[in-house]
Amino acid sequence: MATNLRDIMTNVGTAVSTRLTNAQAYTYPPDSVNQFPAIIVTMDNFEPAVAFGGNSFQGTLRVTCLIERAEKREAWQRLYEHMDSTGSGTSVLAALRVDERFGSAVDSSDLVRVENIGQRELAGGLYVGFDVLVAFITSVA
Repeated sequence: MATNLRDIMTNVGTAVSTRLTNAQAYTYPPDSVNQFPAIIVTMDNFEPAVAFGGNSFQGTLRVTCLIERAEKREAWQRLYEHMDSTGSGTSVLAALRVDERFGSAVDSSDLVRVENIGQRELAGGLYVGFDVLVAFITSVA
């Protein structure tokens, strides 16, 4: 199942980074971030279950979007563009909704909420960003 989880996280990162100009996706918390926007996909929770004649599991991914370093004024100006669900080419929310199956990696997904909006710290650096929680469910025969 570890491969399935890794594939889900990779596909989510790809789904977002390919729809945002110059975005860099990570499926782990990086030591430093130098390309923006940075999309960091990590597991928030995981619930395995045996059902439907195979392995089913559901979970929630945390998709962190770091816009830019906090000391740059334009980071704050671009923050809401990346959260606006109607933005084309800039919206993380729109990118997550385009392919709710993330390239067939999951059976279904849905955006749960946006949180941690504003200044963030990661590996000693201060950034402007936000988190999107994405719930998913899938089954593997």
